[in-house]
Amino acid sequence: MKKIAIILPCYNESDLIVEFNSSLVQCLKDIPFLFDIVYVNDGSDDESAQIIQNLECNADNVNINLLDLQFNVGQQLAIYQGLLYVNDLSYDNILIMDCDGEDDPNAIAEILKHSESDIVQVIRGKRSEPLRFRFFYIIYKIIFFVLIGKKIDYGNFSLIKPRIRAAAVNKSFVHFGAFLDNQKGTKKKVKWDRKKRLDGSSKMSFRNLFYHGISSLTENAQDLLFFFVKLSIAISGLIFVFIGVIFYKKYIIDVAILGWSSLLLTLFINSLLICIGFFVLGALQLNLLRKQGVKNKNKIFTPAMIVKNW
Repeated sequence: MKKIAIILPCYNESDLIVEFNSSLVQCLKDIPFLFDIVYVNDGSDDESAQIIQNLECNADNVNINLLDLQFNVGQQLAIYQGLLYVNDLSYDNILIMDCDGEDDPNAIAEILKHSESDIVQVIRGKRSEPLRFRFFYIIYKIIFFVLIGKKIDYGNFSLIKPRIRAAAVNKSFVHFGAFLDNQKGTKKKVKWDRKKRLDGSSKMSFRNLFYHGISSLTENAQDLLFFFVKLSIAISGLIFVFIGVIFYKKYIIDVAILGWSSLLLTLFINSLLICIGFFVLGALQLNLLRKQGVKNKNKIFTPAMIVKNW
């Protein structure tokens, strides 16, 4: 029987953990796999850890574990710590999802139908955030597509094989969904609507969306760098054409050059300099990412088995 680890990063979720866990276990109990639920408590300053320690489970195929991090590291690094933990254990697949209810546990049965794929990513369907947030999210997706040439319609909700887990642990990442999208292997995408957060108030503010967007671009630093290389070449071409036109009119056919021509040329040159600046920053960013990928794999958690049924 297949063994599946479920990594659930959580921070200050004391108001909804019990409800979420009950819903999750109810969805897992009828699936013919063995499940290890791994709650990663990301340095919560509420009672999240204590509540997880007192969780109950009435499904014989489900265990519950707690990784209590020494301090808050943020969602992406909390996922990384969860992957570090399962890296030493034997599982057929690893499922990553949020524990606030927005990632629907009912999708798990559909996801596991594709468990032979290296990567299964859940494509977000309808969202339940406020209109203002959805507007800026659309702008973010457009910018991402223009710069990177890819659609970004995924999050952390995904299922991966052990070899992808090993790559994530060894290379590291700053945006897990974008990291998976860049990995090689057999892939499947499952579309599923996002539910409302169980306590009714989403934590994804405009500020969080901005940082989230920067992380996704950072994970695609090579594509971003190539975009500015192409833009630099295009602007350089325009500069040469513009200089040629000015030279032709002024010295060949003796036509007066309008005053705005020099202004436009200056604008092109400044744009080129900006692109070169992005190119240099991108190269430095790639270097930092490569160094980050070979960093020591430090475990900062205390593991505990809460419920053992198998």
